[in-house]
Amino acid sequence: DRGDQLPMRRSRGYAPLPVSVSLPGGAPPVILAIGGDLKTTFCLMGTDGYAHMSSHLGDMADPRTQTCFEGALDHLAFMTDRRPEVIACDMHPGYATTAWAHRNAAGRPVVAVQHHHAHAVSLLAEHGRLGTPVIAVTYDGTGYGTDGTIWGGELLALTDLAGFTRVGHLRPFALPGGDGAARRPARIALDLLSRAGVDWAADLAPVAAVGEDGLHILAQQIPRGLGCVPTTSMGRLFDAVASLLGVCQEVTYEGQAAVELEHLARTGRPYAVDFRVADGVMDPAPVVAGLVAGLRSGTDIADLAAGFHGAVIRATAAAATACARAAGITVVGLTGGVFANRLLLQGLRRELTDGGFEVLAHRVVPCNDGGLALGQATIAAALMSNADVAAVPERNGICASESPAR
Repeated sequence: DRGDQLPMRRSRGYAPLPVSVSLPGGAPPVILAIGGDLKTTFCLMGTDGYAHMSSHLGDMADPRTQTCFEGALDHLAFMTDRRPEVIACDMHPGYATTAWAHRNAAGRPVVAVQHHHAHAVSLLAEHGRLGTPVIAVTYDGTGYGTDGTIWGGELLALTDLAGFTRVGHLRPFALPGGDGAARRPARIALDLLSRAGVDWAADLAPVAAVGEDGLHILAQQIPRGLGCVPTTSMGRLFDAVASLLGVCQEVTYEGQAAVELEHLARTGRPYAVDFRVADGVMDPAPVVAGLVAGLRSGTDIADLAAGFHGAVIRATAAAATACARAAGITVVGLTGGVFANRLLLQGLRRELTDGGFEVLAHRVVPCNDGGLALGQATIAAALMSNADVAAVPERNGICASESPAR
């Protein structure tokens, strides 16, 4: 632990302190980036490259937050004498922020930015490293992918601001019941057990948590994929492992299962489990099966929790190293809300640094969605100031692009 600060929210004393963004190309127009939905924090970027970030506003799906958002925007626009000419938002079609952007466009271009792309560029922007080729490890709970599925365990290669290549990811699994599975992680654990070839035996904590009626429904639902949303979310994998180990079966606040799992792991001696890693894809099935074997052999759950963290670190380092070496890239970035987990952040940074990489992590804006707007604004500025950048139609605006995966 180097004692580095790890911002969760930028409020008094930090907001609206600007971040200086050195953009290649000409001066961009004034850009309003709205950020994400749950930790709404907007960014107002001027032609001078200074990006003013608002304080944390909350859940944009709540009409009261939208009222606060508009008041804060009017106040910051007055303070900075900036009137937005372009609006940037997440590409998730169901986000309240996306709806707000199009509802309030008033003829202005709307730039839709992929969630994890914005995370990666936010990290580069705060470090003043825009244009630096990077493998960005972007781990979070939910982000709308370019294929229409829920991403969250991604390795992205960036060589310019306008686009990215998805070079690695967690092997997809399912969220039975969709968003509700984030509150009842036992459902996710049962799906992962099935994929690992482990029977739903009565001695397993998620089986007991779901109950007989729930098991009957899920036994029909999971094999058929009915109401099951595919995902590559590292955040949801942490939730499922917390359920499997009996740590948390009901999530009552955001990140609860992962927080409790990290706290437990800090007291354990790592049990040996590992992912299967091939072609940038990290398969958790061997980890799930190994944790079940550990439970049945009487291994302390703190040791199993520590072992899981170690497995994530090794798998991520292996996948990122392979992708970086193939692309001739020497910088790896760590971003997304999962990296609020210091055990994971410090362990992975150490592993990658020992492997000869320069490692970037957040120190100025939050790694979670509170820093998303900075990346959105920076990408939109690059797109609007560079006529050579390829873009595709996106309703009344444009969207940043993804290169074909290798």
